[in-house]
Amino acid sequence: MLDIRFFFSLGGISRPSVVLGVSAALATALACGGRGGGDGDGNGNDGSAGAGGRNGMGGPTEPVPISPGQFTYTLDESPSDLPLWTTPVANKIRTNDRAPGSTKSGLTLSAARNEFEPVQLVIGPASGNVTVTIAPFPNLGSGQRVELAVASYDQGWAENLGSLASGATVTLDGAAGTPVWLTVFVPKGAPPGEHSTTLGIERGGATTNVPVSLYVFDFDLPDEIHFSSQLNLDISSLLGSGSVDDAKTMLFEHRFTPKSVTWPSGFNWNITWDSGSNPNRCTQFYDEPDEGPEFAIHQLSKRYILGENWNDIGFPNAMIFQFVDNSTPRPDTFCGEARGDHFGTNRYNAEWSAFLSGLDDYLVSNGMADKAYHYVQNEPQDADDDRLAAHLCRLSRAAAPNLRIAISEEPKARIAEDADGACGYDIWIAHAPAFEQGYANVRKRDFGEELWFYSLDQDADPYFNPTVIDTQGMHQRIIPWAAWSHRITGWAFYDMNRFFSGTAPGVRAELFREGFEDYEYLWLANGGAHPAVDVEAFVDPTTKSVAASMTSWTRDADALMAVRHELGLFIEGTRDTLPTLSSDTGARERGSYYINFQDPNGMPSADPLIVDGNEYLKVGWEAWADDAGLGWFGENVGSNIVMFGYESSDGFDELERSYVYDDFGRKNLFEFALESGRYRVTIGAGNPRRGYAGDPHNVTVEGVPLIVEHVTTDSDPTVAETAEVDLTDGKLSIEMGGRSTTTGEFAFTFLAFARIEPVN
Repeated sequence: MLDIRFFFSLGGISRPSVVLGVSAALATALACGGRGGGDGDGNGNDGSAGAGGRNGMGGPTEPVPISPGQFTYTLDESPSDLPLWTTPVANKIRTNDRAPGSTKSGLTLSAARNEFEPVQLVIGPASGNVTVTIAPFPNLGSGQRVELAVASYDQGWAENLGSLASGATVTLDGAAGTPVWLTVFVPKGAPPGEHSTTLGIERGGATTNVPVSLYVFDFDLPDEIHFSSQLNLDISSLLGSGSVDDAKTMLFEHRFTPKSVTWPSGFNWNITWDSGSNPNRCTQFYDEPDEGPEFAIHQLSKRYILGENWNDIGFPNAMIFQFVDNSTPRPDTFCGEARGDHFGTNRYNAEWSAFLSGLDDYLVSNGMADKAYHYVQNEPQDADDDRLAAHLCRLSRAAAPNLRIAISEEPKARIAEDADGACGYDIWIAHAPAFEQGYANVRKRDFGEELWFYSLDQDADPYFNPTVIDTQGMHQRIIPWAAWSHRITGWAFYDMNRFFSGTAPGVRAELFREGFEDYEYLWLANGGAHPAVDVEAFVDPTTKSVAASMTSWTRDADALMAVRHELGLFIEGTRDTLPTLSSDTGARERGSYYINFQDPNGMPSADPLIVDGNEYLKVGWEAWADDAGLGWFGENVGSNIVMFGYESSDGFDELERSYVYDDFGRKNLFEFALESGRYRVTIGAGNPRRGYAGDPHNVTVEGVPLIVEHVTTDSDPTVAETAEVDLTDGKLSIEMGGRSTTTGEFAFTFLAFARIEPVN
């Protein structure tokens, strides 16, 4: 039996349901503006809210009780020999999953206009075949789409989605449930409020009618895409029997931006400048005027960047060309000149600059400069690569002042403040585990530079990893929520085709879309603006209760669905207050708690452990468990790489003598289920035996850096720091260790104790 309980809260106080008045409708959709910061145009580079914006003043919250089993339950309509059950689509079904014990009637969805919304019905395990039918919603409008798909398993996880026509037959599995997805597109102009239809399951001549209820929020998701992406996709593999337009429309509807939005042509130098087809080779920009419209860059760019004769909007960003390969930013020869080393000879750089200038003029004259960008360099590996990145930045700025430039690297002073001349990139694309907030905020706040991030296959707990099959769907959906909390506005991935089965988006691709649509909810609730750095955005209480950081985020898909539904009610005006998430599974009552991190079966051995009149709970390296309401997330949790220490050193108490640490220095997240509210938290760290000059200590509590790059010494080997934090999600999060920003290497953090005390 699966029993999920959660509620929305502020200050740890759970209140009964209240009747909410109807607030004035929020002003919502704002057109995306141009690049740059400080212009207040609503595109978020300066963080200013547009019309109706409420940026810079955190919104009031109000708890709304959520009943158990609201989104995960067995349907009352299930025949005795045919389990029918549902759970949020971000709960990817596994072959050993079975129907939960809680029950409820029918399927329920909620969506804004101009939004896709899926729900899954799991059939079985059972043998035989069923016929599945779905009727349109009678009053939803002619633009509605009601589509069925059946999921198949890969490595024991629901992964691929095959289109299923209404009235088609589905073969069931006696050993695993068969997930059937129902996806509804709500057209603009659809009446708000409740709508209903029926899904039929026919088996052996008997039909089970499943009621489907759809609540339409009284607002539209914007046509524009506000969460950027750079997705390496082979568009040709998505064509099937369709057209390029069909493939790109499908991507746009998923709010995905492919790397090459102008495929099958592009702005690369060997097409538009240094090309045998160019009658004025290396002296004049060539936009393929003699090619047909389906191949000419002058037609394709206007169609897919500006949206002319396509969707009137176009993709939000367009990578127009990129580095040659990961270690080669520019070609070996260009316009007859040999490059030499990567910095280039004077003659080579002059030819390259002429190309950039011609490209810059073309983009400006055709109104594309705000969207186009040149992807200059990939992952500088050392100080020489950083100098090269700074050099190429300066070269680009001088030749093409309007051309945006991007680099896959976290913002670095070593690049942006190079001794030979300061120059920052318009788009920094950081690896999620390497991202550091501090300097990134400086670049965004002071220079209007954008922050994106990317994932890799090896990303491990406590980070999300959306790239592999064997993780739950929250790893995909949480990305834009965590991005918002970090003031990041885009995500990139080098192999997006893995999320498709031929031409069809798979389960993970659909979950990416769900997350990207969630970002539009946050954008709308924030008054039609991205959040600013160093300023509390209006919707931050909601966002941070779901994902305070890239390592502290909810794994509970049911809870996310509840937050998102309530946020929709807030945006449409039937709820006056922002929802915040708090899970009461294993939550402790508000009060004082004391934790000693140690080997629970080792030293100190006193039981109970009492220090200064307070009893300390002994905590080792236990993985997170709902029933215990505490535990760790980390790539080495459960292995012999995470370790214990105890030093019987004079002059230190038992709390300071004992500690836990990761022998590889990786970041680990400890969570402690606790009623929400304001708390004073003291963290102790260090090894009393000696200092660690090369291993700065780092500890963050609820996203607040508490111990920051602290270097211990033999004379002062331990440290304790205190901060007051606001707990909104029912789990106190302590992050320790990770890569040091000072040394650039993974560093030991010896975590000793925590004191948690409520603040009135």
